[in-house]
Amino acid sequence: MGDEDSYSVTVTLTRGTGTDDRDKMKATVEADTLEELDEKLGEMRDRLEDLAADVRDIQPEERLRQLAENQRTLEGQEAGNP
Repeated sequence: MGDEDSYSVTVTLTRGTGTDDRDKMKATVEADTLEELDEKLGEMRDRLEDLAADVRDIQPEERLRQLAENQRTLEGQEAGNP
């Protein structure tokens, strides 16, 4: 592809706003003609949609400390006795 007659588009997709729920994807499409670029952009969009759906299904493992069954409530405990 020659620089003078080629087309390129970079798309950055960010989903979520918080530190722990943000997913970011970036893709670049290049083509010799605008028609080819439109076709490739459509294909890229479909793939990014599929990828975003897959990424949304991935959930971080629970990292909180698990309490033993007998420590889940304070029932039956007297003040000052652990």
